[in-house]
Amino acid sequence: MKRVISLALAGLLLAGCTGTPSGGSIRPATAPSEISTTPESTNTVASSAADLHPLRQGDAKQYYMTEMLGGDLIRYWVADLTAHQTAVPCSVEGCTHDTESCPAVFRRGACDGVYVLDDDTLVAFTNNHFPETQDSNVVLLDRNCQNRRVVATVNDATFDALGFDNATAPYTDGTYLYCLGYHGGYGGQTALFRIDPSTGETADLLENTEVPIDLLLGAVGSKFVLIQFEQEVPPNDGEGFTSAITRRIVHWLFDPATGEMRQLAAYDTEEGILDSHTAEVLEGSYYQIDWTAGTACTLDTETGETHLFAENIPAEYRDGHHWMLDKVEDWLVFDFPTVMINTRTGEVRERPALPENYWNGSGHQPRIYVNLGDTLLVDCRYEPYTRVDIGPDGTPATVDTSRGFLGLISSEDFLNGMPNYTEVGPYIG
Repeated sequence: MKRVISLALAGLLLAGCTGTPSGGSIRPATAPSEISTTPESTNTVASSAADLHPLRQGDAKQYYMTEMLGGDLIRYWVADLTAHQTAVPCSVEGCTHDTESCPAVFRRGACDGVYVLDDDTLVAFTNNHFPETQDSNVVLLDRNCQNRRVVATVNDATFDALGFDNATAPYTDGTYLYCLGYHGGYGGQTALFRIDPSTGETADLLENTEVPIDLLLGAVGSKFVLIQFEQEVPPNDGEGFTSAITRRIVHWLFDPATGEMRQLAAYDTEEGILDSHTAEVLEGSYYQIDWTAGTACTLDTETGETHLFAENIPAEYRDGHHWMLDKVEDWLVFDFPTVMINTRTGEVRERPALPENYWNGSGHQPRIYVNLGDTLLVDCRYEPYTRVDIGPDGTPATVDTSRGFLGLISSEDFLNGMPNYTEVGPYIG
């Protein structure tokens, strides 16, 4: 049941939003000295106090994409953000890039998505369903997607569905790799795996904790912010349930070096919905926006103190779906409503619109794929496109769709709605 609740609420919580107002409330952040649960676990290491950083699918040099081929194969593409071109990372003369003989082609499950580890190395967290097995591998590759080597195997484990935001990204502290997942597949207990790529040693840091963790929100300094969904089901009076299910969403601060876990904040909600608050971790800071009160603050995860930086948020921004896109320079940028809040000055203003991208029958504002600080990689335009898929019977089938193109834009132009793009190439995926 806990896993079902997690899947149903994950998108709502991580975006800090919902639809129908439910009057959710937030309890004051608990000072670290007041609540402390330390598991009796041997899966700890000496604390180095090294900051945790999320791993991304690209950096200032390159952005990595995958394309599904027939026969359960995956082909890698690289968008070169310096040369402004997209290509398959293969230098073999005459290669058609559609079989496993190509160094940029892998069997599905062997290397489904890569993240930039450093200037020379990529890392992949692979769920080996092809062939089916109960174990998952951690793989290192060179930046050209070649020289693949398995550096660790996590037994009886499935890594979480990894994405591009803080809540679904793998992390590193410069020594270890960290990845959310499950023991015994997706129906099992949530795990936070720590992997030592130099020795192959792995550990589930949540294995002996008393708090049932569901999701990851992000990292502040050297500690993770973890999410727990609590549920209270009203008693059955013989004629069915007489009141709505109520839930609490609890955020915990977890130290991977010591196993210490401390409560940060608890949100009381009806039906597990957070529509009146946004809680988000971005660039190592924990942000809280109270849309009912019209205030925004940061939460000091060490002291439990909140620091107000914006108030009197206009009423027109308080209702609706509060989907946070990213932090661009000093601005928290939201998709719904289209508002921006300056974390330094407290200014609140309408987000200037860029020309919309039309796909799936409707218009969308550009999505941020890589945030480089003063420059963003986004989808800058779409065009009609016919692709060839392999049907269930193994024969080719054409599909009319649209194809996006990636472009670089300065953060200043993005914040001011100025579409001054430097096009990089097509988005593959």
